[in-house]
Amino acid sequence: MHIVILLLFGLSFSSDPELAKAGAAPEIIEATILDGSEIMAEADRLQRAETEQKQAEKRHQEHQEQLEQAQKVEQQLREQARKQKLLDEKKALELAEKQKQQALEEQKKREQQEANRKEEQRKQEQQLKQQEAAREKRLQEEQKARQAAEQQKQLEAARLIQEKKQQEQKALEQQKLREQKAAEEKRIAETKAKAEQEKLAAVQKAKAEAEKAQKQAETEAKLQAEKEKLLAAQRAEKIKREAAEKLETERAEAAAKLKAEKDKQEAAAKAAQAKQAAEASAKAEREKQLATERAEKDRQAAAAKAKAEQEKQAAEAKAKADREKQLAAEKAEKERQARLAAEKAEKERQAAAEAKAKADAEAKAKAEADARAKAEKERLAAEAAAKAKAEQERQAAEAAAAAARAEQERQAAAAASAKAEADKQASLEAQLAIKRKVDAAWQRPMDATQGLKCTIQVKLLSSGEVMDAVVVSSSGDPVFDRSAENAVRKASPLPVPQDRVLFDKQFRVFSFVFKPE
Repeated sequence: MHIVILLLFGLSFSSDPELAKAGAAPEIIEATILDGSEIMAEADRLQRAETEQKQAEKRHQEHQEQLEQAQKVEQQLREQARKQKLLDEKKALELAEKQKQQALEEQKKREQQEANRKEEQRKQEQQLKQQEAAREKRLQEEQKARQAAEQQKQLEAARLIQEKKQQEQKALEQQKLREQKAAEEKRIAETKAKAEQEKLAAVQKAKAEAEKAQKQAETEAKLQAEKEKLLAAQRAEKIKREAAEKLETERAEAAAKLKAEKDKQEAAAKAAQAKQAAEASAKAEREKQLATERAEKDRQAAAAKAKAEQEKQAAEAKAKADREKQLAAEKAEKERQARLAAEKAEKERQAAAEAKAKADAEAKAKAEADARAKAEKERLAAEAAAKAKAEQERQAAEAAAAAARAEQERQAAAAASAKAEADKQASLEAQLAIKRKVDAAWQRPMDATQGLKCTIQVKLLSSGEVMDAVVVSSSGDPVFDRSAENAVRKASPLPVPQDRVLFDKQFRVFSFVFKPE
């Protein structure tokens, strides 16, 4: 704005020298005259400077805002870190408290488990004694059952041998009967087949003769129809030709007559030139009318003749159609008679075939009934034998299963006893190994007296790492107690059994008496 005002002020002065001389200025004012390009350049420079200044101020302000924002973010992060630290500490305290509670609960649980284990061991020993007595009793019963099964098996084998001999004898007799019956059926079937073939040959012969007669009649009828058709065409052609010749003759006669009459009239006219023109004209008119009437009569006669010819041809065509219709009816009747004869022969053949099929079906049904009765009898016998055998096998299987169960129970009891003994041995070895390692890690206090002992409760991880070691029964000497706890922690990891169940039961949390020798 200042630049614009300055420029306007500079332009308000005149550059004319005459005006400068004429007017005397009351005082001297120093001014710089600039041309338009310099003014615009100066204005652009000042404007750019002002813009750069504003941008610098804006960048400074943004930098300040970013610094403030970073400080705020840093403050928030510090506050969050502080809160997170407090929260972590709180969680650590809660976790420690929870672990302590869990340790107490685990200790109570182990004590309860130990009591339950002892009670279970007592019950198992009692059950083992009962099972041993039951096993001895079952072995005696199984021995008796095996002896009885062996005797029954021998009796059953003898009975089966006897039954097998009887069945073989019966099978031979039945095979002989079947062969005789098959031979008889074969003879009857051959006789029936022969009769059927003869009957079928007769039917086929009759059918062939009927077809031959029918074909011959059809051929004769067809030849007769062709002959009649040819004769009718010849007659029609002759009648048509005669009618055309007659019509041509009549036309020629009429033309000749008309010419003769005209010549006569011309001669009469030449001879009687004196007659009046009116009479000649009237006469000519009358003659013309007469000729027209004659021509009309001739046309009507030709039309009547043509109509009569058409009626005659129609009558002949109708007669021909009637004859063809009669021939077709006769042919259809012959075909019907032949078809009836063939149907009758087919029915007779079917009746014979049905009678034969019925007889065969009755024979087959009888044979099947006999076979079914025999099969049923054999099936009942086989079922009885199989049932007895299955009952014996079931009894033997039950006895074997009972023996197997007894053996499994004995083996399970032995395995449980061996496992318990192995766990006991592993537990003792682990206790001795722990005692030796703790004793090796213990450093005797300088003023410790001989004969001191304390009970330490130890919490372990599955790897043997010591989580905690606390004296639960003091020796009376706090320095000795602390040295004992330190010795347990220093001996970590402690040697523990590899069996996870044994570890969880006896070494997850346990107590032992520390008494260095």
